[in-house]
Amino acid sequence: MSMEKTMLFILFFFTVLSHSQEQKALFGTIMDSLNVINNVHIVNLNSKQGTISADDGSFKIFAKVGDTLALSSIQYQKKKYRVRNNSFSFQGLNLYLISKVYLLKEIQVKRHDLLGSLGIDINAVPTPIIPTMNAVALALPNAGRKKMKKVDREIYTAKSTHIDYMLNVLSGRLTKLRKKKKLREEAADVNIMFDKFKLTLEQHFKINKEVRFAFLNFCIIDPLFNKKLVTDELALIAFLQLKSIEFNALNTVNK
Repeated sequence: MSMEKTMLFILFFFTVLSHSQEQKALFGTIMDSLNVINNVHIVNLNSKQGTISADDGSFKIFAKVGDTLALSSIQYQKKKYRVRNNSFSFQGLNLYLISKVYLLKEIQVKRHDLLGSLGIDINAVPTPIIPTMNAVALALPNAGRKKMKKVDREIYTAKSTHIDYMLNVLSGRLTKLRKKKKLREEAADVNIMFDKFKLTLEQHFKINKEVRFAFLNFCIIDPLFNKKLVTDELALIAFLQLKSIEFNALNTVNK
């Protein structure tokens, strides 16, 4: 085992030890005045970990005395709860939310200037302004963030906590995920270049049809290749021209 992994293992051991001494599983149920509430977001503001209440309103989250839990749901007022010693009781913790009350604006009946003809009067009726209802407007967790690709979500999850990060480093999973992401990005770059130049690779760069993908993969492993080249067509053409000379020279030697 390398020195780096040994140090990570020692750090992991003491982190797990301190984590187990401080944090405990807290079980509870989210309710209102009548029923249990599902799909409530519960976030530990101290550890930044979160969960969602199940169909029966139950939830489980790791916390320690003094931590603050933030509860949020579309139809209920937000609430914060400070964890106490008796929060870890055998019966579980019951947390109550209050429904939001929506007040309608006062309606005033005013004199109108309608003519009594539906075809004419309908154009005089003002169109109501409907407020935008989306994840950002509702202040939902992670709202407004760019949707991550699957491999990015896997990497994010692998680093979500200190324990997850160290476990995945020690097991080599994080390294494998990063290599997987790099391979997928390189494959995407190859496909973009192929779509742009598939009809001209043979004519302008003297690349035979059967080795077009081999040539493009040869290009992307060059240290000078970068994402900016893919979007700058003139620079990409100049780069491919230079690499085609090198590629064809290697093919000639190998024949």
